[in-house]
Amino acid sequence: MVAETVIWAAIFYSFPALVLHWQAEFGWSATQAMGAFSLALAVQGLAAPHVGRLIDGGRAGLGFPLGTLGALAGLAALTQVATLWQFYAVWAWLGLMMGFTLYDATFSVVTRARGASARAGITGITLVAGFASTLAYPLTAFVTATDGWRAAVWVLAALVLLLVLPLVRFAAIRLEQEAQARTPVALAPQGTTITVMQRPGFWQLAGGFALTALGSAILLSHLLPLMAALGVPDGLAIFAASTIGPAQVAGRIVLTLAGARIAARAVALGAFFLLATASLAMGAAAALPAIVLVFAVAQGVGNGVISILRPVVTREVMGEHGYGESAGAVARLSLFAFALAPGLGAVLADLAGYGAVLALCVAAPLAGAALLKRLPE
Repeated sequence: MVAETVIWAAIFYSFPALVLHWQAEFGWSATQAMGAFSLALAVQGLAAPHVGRLIDGGRAGLGFPLGTLGALAGLAALTQVATLWQFYAVWAWLGLMMGFTLYDATFSVVTRARGASARAGITGITLVAGFASTLAYPLTAFVTATDGWRAAVWVLAALVLLLVLPLVRFAAIRLEQEAQARTPVALAPQGTTITVMQRPGFWQLAGGFALTALGSAILLSHLLPLMAALGVPDGLAIFAASTIGPAQVAGRIVLTLAGARIAARAVALGAFFLLATASLAMGAAAALPAIVLVFAVAQGVGNGVISILRPVVTREVMGEHGYGESAGAVARLSLFAFALAPGLGAVLADLAGYGAVLALCVAAPLAGAALLKRLPE
């Protein structure tokens, strides 16, 4: 829980927290700078199934520490960038390290260790790590104001070295020990030539979550410009944006209290519909700006619940055999959607306005829900 909170702050939220400083110092446009983050997410998506395969093979105790050391190297390199191509190269490397250290890899090793009981562990991790942005934004703002953005990156690197590296090694080894103590048959790879993408339900599962991720990522990457276009006052827009994070945590707390009594697929479908409702509420803010608060709460709760339920539903549909690779392949499409979303939203806004953007953000989770409904029982 602690390791995930710090590593998310260091190699994910550091980008949105510091991107304006990079643009100001190097003279890059928003499109040039954000392209590096899209590249990082795409690389993470490419890596995800391969990292999952390593975890399936019992190598979490090696992969997590190496990924953390790689993240440290990437953060150190980030402080030395001087050109755009160097910036892209560093973030491509950090994207690879995201694949080794963030949620998808973590949920794979927890599921490998605990099987049907993994949901409680996954919920606990996401509940605490939901505060990663709360750590990243004020910390980097404070250090940057006094010593510059490079000092802020070095502070994040120090936290990774002192907290993440020892904790993640301890956690990965302990969880792998739990996995080895379980029935070996339950953990053995399937003796079959069928690829993950050929398994029944894969495309409905991966496509459903990817469509939902696309809508959410478009909204979140264009949040302030979108609210400005709808006539939402700046102060209210900032307050609404700051509400999304706590709403995510609130959604996870409710799911934690509910425990395993509620069916994962049914709740996931409800979260998809909640995200569509959030986009409708955003559109209604053109007439009544205060409705953006309804958007913020619905968006946060929906995203918070989905981050827990995607690995749970993946295990239900794809099974435990080779779960890490399956989860990585499902995550890959969602990560590609996240990488595509900022550019797609910008193009659609330029061609047809933000009304069309909101229409897509309503339609995407509804289409995702339709795919999820088609999953085999």
